[in-house]
Amino acid sequence: MVLTIEKMATDALGVAHDDGKVILVRGVLPGETAECRIIESRSGYSIAEAAGIINASPVRKEPVCPYYGICGGCDFQIVGEKDSAEIKKAVLADNLIRIGKADSLPEVIEVHYGSFEGYRRRVRFHVDYPSRNWGFLGRKSSEIVSVRHCPAISERLNELLSDGRKLLDEARKAMFMNALRRGTGHAEIRAFDGDDGVSLGHEAVSISVSGIRYVLNASVFFQSNPSVLPALLSFVRENAQGETIMDLYSGVGTFSALFEGTGKRVYAVERDKECLSLSKLNAPSALSFTADVALWGRKNGRHVDTVIVDPPRTGLSSEALSEIVSWKPDRIIYVSCNSSTLARDVSKMEGYRIMKAAVFDFYPGTGHDESALVLDRM
Repeated sequence: MVLTIEKMATDALGVAHDDGKVILVRGVLPGETAECRIIESRSGYSIAEAAGIINASPVRKEPVCPYYGICGGCDFQIVGEKDSAEIKKAVLADNLIRIGKADSLPEVIEVHYGSFEGYRRRVRFHVDYPSRNWGFLGRKSSEIVSVRHCPAISERLNELLSDGRKLLDEARKAMFMNALRRGTGHAEIRAFDGDDGVSLGHEAVSISVSGIRYVLNASVFFQSNPSVLPALLSFVRENAQGETIMDLYSGVGTFSALFEGTGKRVYAVERDKECLSLSKLNAPSALSFTADVALWGRKNGRHVDTVIVDPPRTGLSSEALSEIVSWKPDRIIYVSCNSSTLARDVSKMEGYRIMKAAVFDFYPGTGHDESALVLDRM
């Protein structure tokens, strides 16, 4: 079928309609006309792929990676970095109005982005030790694509990828420890390129961002793109108000560390014990708690000036959201890696108004979006 793409949705899916039914299309841009084929039908909508572009967008470009469409890592290399960020800004605005039921949005939505080349400092390699094969998983596949150079990852991570010996050594250890992935038998090797070396698993490395030295390892979450991270840190630091701050889903203390030496009282809540142990190194003055956010909030919830939340892609649980709103913080800073669930949660935050919004394109070349909102109690 031939479809005209009306706009973009979360995960870099184009939105079109056919006979009144919503069709979400991969590999397209707003305003394009494309020949498409349905690959999956669901209740209320279908998912399609572009088989050919009839009328191309003026911002469309050729992918820079020869593995594009084969490797499953990057799915949106068809635009440059600036256009990618602007498209994700439009997706955020659309989700906030359509899903979030926002009456109005800030006049300006900030956009922050950087270069695609070598931006990634955190990655997961996949290794099949018996066949001595390593690389990344294929698109919609559990098969390994034998990539030997990736334009998106850092130089030291590319050295691991091209040589392979350390990855094979780590896979051999995983095999003897019975730590291979079920179903495939592959070893998943997590790597983080710090300032002082590469962590493969639990070895500690450090990285300095915005004058803060973070200690972390490859087994915990930390933003992959250190060139864009300073903008997010500034956004959070500049918009946190008052003397008491709640940092929920605090991870390794990425945001808690911003307030070291300020005299502010910071509560850091994180369920993962390894993350919290690193958080105590990165933000030693914060009061740290290992707990589920909703359960902790039920017992320890209190009024604070600012609540910072940075939940997983699924967003806030209904219990956690209810607890946060019940504390009546003056301000909520919501950092999200999925603007759909962000908008859903905002629609349930009665008594709060969106004051500021920003997009941080941490993953250029992909459909992943990262955004942040400042919400004030009315």
